[in-house]
Amino acid sequence: MKCSLTSRRTLSIAAAALTALLFTGCTVEGPTATSAGGAAGAASNAGGNPLPVEQLCGDRPIKIAHVAGFGANSWRKITEAELKDELAACKNVTVDYSQADGDLQKYITAINSYSAQGYDAIVTYDDFGSQALSALSNAKKAGVVVVPYIADPGGKVGTDYDGYVAYDFKTEGDTMAKWLAKQVPAGGNVIFTGGLPSGSPSTVELLKGIQATNEQTGAFKIATPDPIASSWDPAYMQRAMSGVLTKFEKIDGWASDYGVADLGGLRAMVNASRPIPPLATSATDNELGCFWLEQKDKNPNFQLLTLDGTTTVVRIAGRKALAALNKLPDNEPELFQLPTFIDTANGKLPTCNKDLPPDADLSSALSQEKLKAVFK
Repeated sequence: MKCSLTSRRTLSIAAAALTALLFTGCTVEGPTATSAGGAAGAASNAGGNPLPVEQLCGDRPIKIAHVAGFGANSWRKITEAELKDELAACKNVTVDYSQADGDLQKYITAINSYSAQGYDAIVTYDDFGSQALSALSNAKKAGVVVVPYIADPGGKVGTDYDGYVAYDFKTEGDTMAKWLAKQVPAGGNVIFTGGLPSGSPSTVELLKGIQATNEQTGAFKIATPDPIASSWDPAYMQRAMSGVLTKFEKIDGWASDYGVADLGGLRAMVNASRPIPPLATSATDNELGCFWLEQKDKNPNFQLLTLDGTTTVVRIAGRKALAALNKLPDNEPELFQLPTFIDTANGKLPTCNKDLPPDADLSSALSQEKLKAVFK
């Protein structure tokens, strides 16, 4: 889908308004899909507006498993809370969560276990791509509704799983590349960071989007043809950035898939007395905004672009699962464009909310009270 996210502070009780605001004028460009409603148990697509979650609940007891391949960071905690918040409107639905710590076999075991236990649906972030596709496909064959989100597991909607929703990585990468082209000297070095050391499908897709646009414009040099792993963790990124700074005498720009981890790299630059370059990233937090406000005067080239609203994607996956379970229309998007949350080069400045934890994603659809509860 090509869509724009224009509202960030919405609750599940206003799901009809949320979907109307988030996703308008969308055209599907997602993974290969069978014809709408063509798979057993799959939701039908009536071509209309997305249904609010209250109309998707059904009346029978439903058990949904939320399974992540990796869960050891604040983004995953918020995402877990987002799905539970979305489905709280359905009193007949219970949600269980597990994460595999980046271990493929542990992830596959979790998928198989929930399927064997008779769960009705599995909503999942497949951090392992096609390596775990057979487990997802087998769960669907066993009668479980399966809906991956963000990370593409390969396969086909309607054949290997019942629905899919992700960022529009092509557009996200295009936005980052065009923004960096205006901030970086012609031919300057741009580094790219993100993902697990073993490689992460979502990270690779974003880099491809950046590379595709830069190949057309030739505005800068991508000095790291493969992602520099951040493990989506600030401490890991700080160590990794220390090595990057040793390798590159000059860094003119930086692109990343996870702004929370970027804080570690930014601290490494400060500790090494290196100037902070323009940074284009996504999935940020309160602390990154605070850091920019503290450092902007000392680092005049430190412009910041963030594309956010990332944690809300799981809500769409949850609605897709309910639609499939109850054989109701699934008019949700498969892909959508993340909105620009911060763009300091164009006057869209960050805030630093002292009433919220540093890890809080200010673009989340959770209320401030629920965000605080995530980190207690």
